[in-house]
Amino acid sequence: MILMYSRIILSIVVTLIAWSSKAQDTPAILSYHVACDSIYLNKNYHVTLATLDSTNEDDSTPNTLFSVSRLSGKQYLQIFSDSLFSKTGNVEFADFNNDRIPDILVQNISDVRSNSTYYLYLVDTINNRIKKIEGFEAIKNPVYLPQYDLISNYVMSGKTWTSFYKIQGDTIKDFDIVIYDNQANDSSYDRDYRKAIQSILKREPKRR
Repeated sequence: MILMYSRIILSIVVTLIAWSSKAQDTPAILSYHVACDSIYLNKNYHVTLATLDSTNEDDSTPNTLFSVSRLSGKQYLQIFSDSLFSKTGNVEFADFNNDRIPDILVQNISDVRSNSTYYLYLVDTINNRIKKIEGFEAIKNPVYLPQYDLISNYVMSGKTWTSFYKIQGDTIKDFDIVIYDNQANDSSYDRDYRKAIQSILKREPKRR
């Protein structure tokens, strides 16, 4: 078993180095690899990040290769890959579409106020498919609200604010509602938050 696992890792490294050498003539560095047995039971999923250019600080230019593969027998099958920019290389798992299956978030950046952005990949374990949600990386500090099937956030900046979003197909819908927390301890933020949710639900019912 240890030998088989070593061969899997070696196969991933060779594939990533070959991919990056063709694209940028730069060797890939395997920065993250995890077998997701405790997250996706009996699916044999493996999540990998490989740094293609550790010197790249331009978040508009990909510097990392993200891939999800599945071990089938002794064969390692890639089911999804994407090139992206990640300053941290952090990977998190959380359900963002209310199907009770953890989805994959790859951290994009963290700004000077520690507001973080992520790429979101929805996981379909029935069909062994991964779907990227376009535009999700524009949301700072995203939090999924399963009771409303909405996404909100809490962003620290000159003014602390919250906005609201929804996944539609493979993109993000921005409701263009922003509420501010004046830190006054007068419950005004909580009232505005509830009003915003109620306003959205009147025109955007929960997904069944």
